[in-house]
Amino acid sequence: MVNAVRAENSVIPPGRTPIPDCRLKLKDHQSDIIPGTPHKPDIAFYHPYKIQDIYAVHAILEAKMDPNPNRTPEDTRGQLADYGHMLNDKQATRTFAPVFYLHGRLLTLHAYYRDKLYIVELGDICFDTDIWTSDGAERIQECLMQFWFLLTLESKFFGHFCNVSKKSDSFFFSQKVDNNDKGKGKGKGSLKIEVLYSVSMDDKDDEDVMDDEDVKDGAALFCIKETIARYSYMIGRHVHLFRGKFNGKHDAVLKLSWTPVNRLPEGAAYAILNKRPVECIPKIFSSGLLISDLNGYRLEFVLMEYCGKSMAEYLKVKTDKQKVELVPGFAKQLTLCLAQAYDSGVLHRDISAGNVCVKNDKVYVIDWGCAKVIGWGTAEDAARDATPTQPNQIDVAKQWGFNATTVGQVEVDKDPFTGTPLFMGIPMLSSSPIRGILDDLESVFYVVLDAVRPAGTKRDDVQGFKFLDSQSLALSRYSIMMVEEKYLELFGIGNPGKVFRDLFHSMRQFLFEPGDQYISHHLWWDSTFKRQANWDAAPRFMHPKAIELLGEDNGQLKRPAEDEVNAGSLKKLAL
Repeated sequence: MVNAVRAENSVIPPGRTPIPDCRLKLKDHQSDIIPGTPHKPDIAFYHPYKIQDIYAVHAILEAKMDPNPNRTPEDTRGQLADYGHMLNDKQATRTFAPVFYLHGRLLTLHAYYRDKLYIVELGDICFDTDIWTSDGAERIQECLMQFWFLLTLESKFFGHFCNVSKKSDSFFFSQKVDNNDKGKGKGKGSLKIEVLYSVSMDDKDDEDVMDDEDVKDGAALFCIKETIARYSYMIGRHVHLFRGKFNGKHDAVLKLSWTPVNRLPEGAAYAILNKRPVECIPKIFSSGLLISDLNGYRLEFVLMEYCGKSMAEYLKVKTDKQKVELVPGFAKQLTLCLAQAYDSGVLHRDISAGNVCVKNDKVYVIDWGCAKVIGWGTAEDAARDATPTQPNQIDVAKQWGFNATTVGQVEVDKDPFTGTPLFMGIPMLSSSPIRGILDDLESVFYVVLDAVRPAGTKRDDVQGFKFLDSQSLALSRYSIMMVEEKYLELFGIGNPGKVFRDLFHSMRQFLFEPGDQYISHHLWWDSTFKRQANWDAAPRFMHPKAIELLGEDNGQLKRPAEDEVNAGSLKKLAL
């Protein structure tokens, strides 16, 4: 077929359209798996890369001798869906995964998006030799032409948000930049970023490129060193994470995120956090939208500094003496970060072992993709904007192109279901609709307990981290925290020294002993219960500035869900 196209194109009459040249390579995988996967599709179409593995696959074709082409068997539907999930999960540039399916005579295209499947009938590709008609031949020709057309489309138009068909070692994407937001008054430009699947860079690229005048003749470079593994879901948030070098000198992480358009973009959360000094969050080199709305999902990117290992991993190589010196300071840094973020109007909602990192003895709170903005449109919000050059939260919503009314309401509705269950507070495990900073501080307590837990123990072997279901864990933790003499042992910390014992006792007292008595059982079974904090215990583990910031909330630290979504206040935020 390729040779036929070349011959035809060599004698094209004037005014005729050339037949597109298909540069894909076809390989039969009925006997051999696609490298890097367990799958054996009938045919895989590869980009002409040097290495033919899952990252080079453009499309997949599966064929079945199906006697009923109008009804695909359930196991075959699952097989096709596995192919679609595999392509979307492994290839960060994917907008959808094309899987062709030949069943009986009929050829169809199955286009797998984040949580949607579109099936397009291309037509008949076979005929019955006993019943031959010219109409049948025309249908086959039309089907093959459509099939050929799809396979010859540039990748940026068929399955990817950028062109990946020509170069196997890099891809480009561009982001519009409004420098007026930075107070520079230089108008609009664009930031072009090249992502390289290589850590080698020339000296000419070793410069800090962030402004449009720096990249007008080239591109800022991010060189991938490794892929950071994450479990992915096709429904809801879907994230690709890469660690590498930005412009040759910054140890950085590139995060590409598909998020529902009715949820808060992570880049918008960082934009709000950067309005005022919030310590212990990653430095953002660049962020923006690549796709504003594709079947109900947006694609955003955040290019940020690398923030080190998880707290538990960081402490593994430390001596007991070093741990005693470091951990109380880590707790203070964490509380200060969350208090400053809360004062800026942002609640993290997913404090977990994987989202608290340490680098050079400094704590970083990462992954603000589950955050929500509190008090949108209130007087407190207006007071947070300190200088004319800082965009207020209304401007952030406009810049990131989302409907603040919708997003505000959805995020509050998602309060009981957002976060990592193993590190959620007791009310959240009980699906409480009322969520506040105390719930994040309770998660901090569990993160620090987990980090100090001896390396030889497994979470599943520790009662405090044994997860069966959310309700069971909520009741278990409430019961564990009731017994001051035993709770540390039940979290795997048998014989802590005085420093750790005082640290954890003060955190427990702050969270679970308001008024110097153990908190009511309403904490885990009453969804309308509003917990209080014991502020007398706060100075023993919390940063003084955090106490100052959170103390302005009169110790309540809870906002009823109905007060957070004030339709009258949010209506003026609607785009």
